[in-house]
Amino acid sequence: MKIDRQRRSSNVEDRRGQGPSYARGRGGGNSLLVNLAMGLLFSRAGRRLLIPLILIAIAGFVFFPDQMRGLLASVQGGQGAAPMSAPRGAASDKEVDFSTAVLGSTEDVWGKLFAKAGRTYHPAAMVIYSGGTRSACGSARAAMGPFYCPGDKKVYLDVSFFTQMARQMDAPGDFAQSYVIAHEIGHHVQDEFGILASAHKRQSALGRGSAKANAIQVQVELQADCLAGVWAGQAQTLSSVTLDAGDMKEAIKAAYAVGDDTLQRKARGVVVPESFTHGSARARMRAFTQGFEGKTIASCTSGF
Repeated sequence: MKIDRQRRSSNVEDRRGQGPSYARGRGGGNSLLVNLAMGLLFSRAGRRLLIPLILIAIAGFVFFPDQMRGLLASVQGGQGAAPMSAPRGAASDKEVDFSTAVLGSTEDVWGKLFAKAGRTYHPAAMVIYSGGTRSACGSARAAMGPFYCPGDKKVYLDVSFFTQMARQMDAPGDFAQSYVIAHEIGHHVQDEFGILASAHKRQSALGRGSAKANAIQVQVELQADCLAGVWAGQAQTLSSVTLDAGDMKEAIKAAYAVGDDTLQRKARGVVVPESFTHGSARARMRAFTQGFEGKTIASCTSGF
């Protein structure tokens, strides 16, 4: 997949290193760390402990940089305090740039497809974070994986998930990563059409967690896979992305890797279809292919 000529989206919030306390209001005053340091500095016992504590802190930043940044962010007081600077690294920055380009491509594709349907596409924002952050749908954690929050119309992504896909799910490749982003944007497209609100209303009436409510969720997820396929099918025509020969195979492999049966078999050794919330591996591959070949919004309105 080549994205060199693709414009980068401006609808991105980089929260890497700001920790789970981001956007959480607090009263004024010095931070806990400042108060503790001042207390140590002006006490006799504290002065004896200060150097060992400083050495421990330095070791923490050397060996556990992300955890230390998260700790500092969680105790930072005052609404006007400057956010912690995001951790930088060649790999992480490259993934952020890539994700920003993919988001730009989805905006180009869906903007043109919506216009063709006589509608206006309102792009979703993407929040890129490390470890944890907050959303209108509650806390976001890396372990949760990427998700779309209809409450603030934002996609939440910890780019370390891409490493997890490659190492733990056997789904490497840039187009596999694109599929993940396009799937979440697929949920935003559903939100734009009112599909998510309707599905959530039906699920609430049935009782969330019930087999019937889960079945509705599966249909929502498979449709998002199909919409991701539409983006993939139109990316070269309606945006500045160029696909390589093996890209479709990467996306199909990723769809298989995140199938409910695949994940359940790896985690428990047993597959429980009535507990599915995203669809089987075959169903997800089939949905993505349906959108890729159909290339239109209408191609994802039937069978889901």
